[in-house]
Order: sequence, then C-alpha cells, then structure tokens
Amino acid sequence: MGVVGLAEIVVALFFSKKVFQRNGKPAHLNQIAVAFERIFNCSFGSIYDQQEKVYDRKPFNRTKALDFLRSLIIRKDKESKNRQDEK
Repeated sequence: MGVVGLAEIVVALFFSKKVFQRNGKPAHLNQIAVAFERIFNCSFGSIYDQQEKVYDRKPFNRTKALDFLRSLIIRKDKESKNRQDEK
C-alpha cells in the first residue's frame, strides 16, 4: 500500500469524526496525517495534495485501499469459519 493508499485511510478517518484530540474534539486532517507518518515511518508531503490524489482517482477506484482491506478481512473471516467447520 502506497502513500496515497494510506492517505485514503487518513481522509476516511477524518471524515468519520471518530478520531479525537485530547480535548475530546474531532482531530483535524493534518493531525491524523502526522500520527500516520510517525506510525508508518512515511511522509505525505502535504496531506491535502494526497487527498486530491484520492479524489482524482476514477470513481470505481476511489476507495481502492479501503476496498482491499475490506476484502482481506472478509476472506480471512471465511477461511477461519471454514477451518472451524472442518474440526
């Protein structure tokens, strides 16, 4: 997953308003981006430029990273259930 994929996740978290500052208010986009840069040892440059790159994707490809992660979770869940059924 590249920088734009990580930016897609950052933007989604920002829009969800479910990531909070210490004062209880929703975090700003650049605050979430800085946290991701530290966690994943990467650099967005300008998170706003990366956000534009996400928006510039074709509509069917706009949430490419999130769709990929979603499909991984679903596949692993099915594999886990199949292993349980075999026992």
